[in-house]
Amino acid sequence: MICVRKSRLFRAHGLVIKDLAGEFRQTPVQDSQARRSNCCNSTILSQNRISSGNDFIPFFALSKAKGMVINMNRNYVFSLVNLAIFIDTILYGIIVPIVPHYSVQLGITTSQIGWIFAAYALALLLASIPLGRAVDIYGYKPVLTLGMVGLTLATAAFSLSHSLPLLLLGRILQGVAAAATWSAGLALVAAIFPSEVKGQKMGLVMTATGLGTIVGPVLGGFLYQAAGYSAPFLLIIMIGTVLSLLFLKSSLPGKSPTNASTSPGLSSLFKRRNVFWGMLISVIGSFTISILEPLLPIYFDQRFSLNSAGIGLLFGLLSLTFALSQPLFGSLSDRLGRKPLIVAGLLGTAIVMPGLALAPSLKLVIVVMSLLGVTSGIYSATNLPLLAESVENKLTSTAVDPAPSENDDYISRVESTANNSPYGAAFGFFNTAYSLGLVAGPLVGTSLVQLMGLKMLLLASSLLLSAIALGGGLRIQETLST
Repeated sequence: MICVRKSRLFRAHGLVIKDLAGEFRQTPVQDSQARRSNCCNSTILSQNRISSGNDFIPFFALSKAKGMVINMNRNYVFSLVNLAIFIDTILYGIIVPIVPHYSVQLGITTSQIGWIFAAYALALLLASIPLGRAVDIYGYKPVLTLGMVGLTLATAAFSLSHSLPLLLLGRILQGVAAAATWSAGLALVAAIFPSEVKGQKMGLVMTATGLGTIVGPVLGGFLYQAAGYSAPFLLIIMIGTVLSLLFLKSSLPGKSPTNASTSPGLSSLFKRRNVFWGMLISVIGSFTISILEPLLPIYFDQRFSLNSAGIGLLFGLLSLTFALSQPLFGSLSDRLGRKPLIVAGLLGTAIVMPGLALAPSLKLVIVVMSLLGVTSGIYSATNLPLLAESVENKLTSTAVDPAPSENDDYISRVESTANNSPYGAAFGFFNTAYSLGLVAGPLVGTSLVQLMGLKMLLLASSLLLSAIALGGGLRIQETLST
């Protein structure tokens, strides 16, 4: 039986739902109040409407199963975050097949095109920490909304630009908006899910990034060929507009006024052991993988006479196996712990990487590229929840995340952790570290390959990964009880 009061709130199993605002908040209901007979004087809710007056509450909010209500809304928010990150990743690669347009129509040189690509990553690098901090101070909703609105407007400006300075400005704004989406999105996923499923859910987020990496260039090329230069960007603008409105209307926590005084500073956060090692793994992981991007296409062409389509398929295979392995190993880390899988993934990548230059046939190269996607996916899927839980564990002075079960009130969890867990700053650090590796990898790789050759460079990368695995095995503190 559900009792409805004149305040237009109704209680079901201790869950208070505001009918108009659409906000969910956990409130204790005293046993004595629950047993009072005058509760029956209130209007009884039947099926999916309130029989007194014109009040109406949607059917999903009337379920007696509290977990059903919460999971529907938690999964809705989770889907929005995944879609936002998926669209952002598509945007990063959608200009790849449009590069000839810039060269022919605008007279932009190859080095200038390189700056267009680098501008996005550089903006992401510089903006991630400030915007991550903004998440901890102002909440998830304003930063996510700002990110999607900014991404939409920047893409519109980019599509209308016909000179190098305006293209660079549009790309920089896209990178800043992406920093907001990534920092707030990952922080929100960390906040709304308990440790029992955190690895799996964050693995699904990384799957969205992997699929976006594959879809972006293909979709951009198809739309450009079929409808012209503006078509790929118009699609992103339309989807971005819809997502902006959905985030604006969603019931996410806003400003947390106590957070600025209770959460630690950036320097103290960086000094935490697991946060430091999580960032180091992010830098080295993205660094060693991004080394391959400018070097392997030349090597495959010279060694196996592989054309552009074949090279694209090999890198697509790497991205696909990386994307598909994320939820699997993320879920496995929820059971076995974060530390063992991080070490195993780093060592596996160290073993596989030299095989790219040692494989005697194209068939073995295909196998190695597939394995590389899987092994790099292992440590990537588990590093994210390690960062989130390290922040929680430090502030709660416990070695185990005291997160509730899968079916309890996720908005209550978000609001309680928002004031004492700097998820935004933690994932701002992650984005910065990851972007730093992406920027440094191609620059260092193209310089060193001239000095030592591809085989020795890959072997050096393997030794670096092995050293990080050894150090992580000795220094990382496990955040789960297994």
